[in-house]
Formats: sequence, C-alpha cells, structure tokens
Amino acid sequence: MLSITEIRELALSMPGAEEVEHWGKPSFRMNNKIFAVIQDDKKTLTVKTTKEERAFYIQNDPDSYSIPDTFSNLNYMHIKLESAKDAEVKDCIRDAWGCVAPKKIAKAFFENRSAL
Repeated sequence: MLSITEIRELALSMPGAEEVEHWGKPSFRMNNKIFAVIQDDKKTLTVKTTKEERAFYIQNDPDSYSIPDTFSNLNYMHIKLESAKDAEVKDCIRDAWGCVAPKKIAKAFFENRSAL
C-alpha cells in the first residue's frame, strides 16, 4: 500500500501541481483543477479520470475501484489504497494529472516518460 507521503510526493512531482486544502482534505491541483484528493480515512484516494478508464478499472477490480455516490455524473473514482496495486495507483495519479493539465504540457510529459 502506498503511504500518504508517497502519494503526496508523486502528486507534487507532476509539473505545475500544488497541494490545496479541499473541505479539510489535501487535494492536488493543476491550474486550480483538482486531480486527486486524499479522503479523511487516509485509505481512499479520489482521482480524476475518463469514463473509459473508470469503467476499465471498476470492471477489472471492483474491490479496489468505485464511483463516489455524489460523483456519478463526474469523471472521478475512489481507489481503496489497501487493495489496489501500487503501480496502478501511481498510473492513476499521473493520468489524473493528465486529465487537468493543459494538453501541450501533458503531451510533452507523457512523451518524455515513454522515451525513458
């Protein structure tokens, strides 16, 4: 299980990311757009996603991924950190950032990652 410190470090390593309190919880943003929120229980991470990615994760691991009740019309999903694979959580954080980052910046970031 990724620690809150590891999640925070990864989220803040994304270009232009910053941490801002959101209803008393740590949220991570790019240009004031939320891409991840650590929930009060410290065992659940909410991330921005696409409908397609959300459906994929929920279908393949419904014990780890779910749609927040109040977010059914928005493209966010909950990740249970205790059961989700660390590599998938990291990918979800990066992809969440990519959902809110300007297209040019996100494209350059992901192209550079694939070149490594």
